[in-house]
Amino acid sequence: MRRLTPSVGALCVAALCVAALGPTLARSEELRDPTRPPLPQSHAAAPREPAPVLSAVLTFNRERSAIFNGQLVHRGSVVGAYTIDSVLEDGVRYRHDSQWHELHLAHTASTVKKPAAEPARVPSGVH
Repeated sequence: MRRLTPSVGALCVAALCVAALGPTLARSEELRDPTRPPLPQSHAAAPREPAPVLSAVLTFNRERSAIFNGQLVHRGSVVGAYTIDSVLEDGVRYRHDSQWHELHLAHTASTVKKPAAEPARVPSGVH
């Protein structure tokens, strides 16, 4: 059986083809099948920051404070990207991303029970 050996000319042609196609092969990730649906945009929206949480509004010596995102805040406090403008009776007014917002406590049914009327006295029979 005769063994095929590539000629020097064939090797040169192969080397030239690889050299010519090298940049194209290196960019193969940019080549796409035109019949495939488009890929999602790489500049997707930035992840959303979670909404702030207001846990409580407190009043002590006529000064209001609040628990905002787990921190005790007063007027002028800064918590992350939030600046507290004022603490309201049931919420806070704050600035975030150059916009003013208000966040109020959820009004739930009161769970504080008032005392019943004075209990009726039953005569004990002892004077």
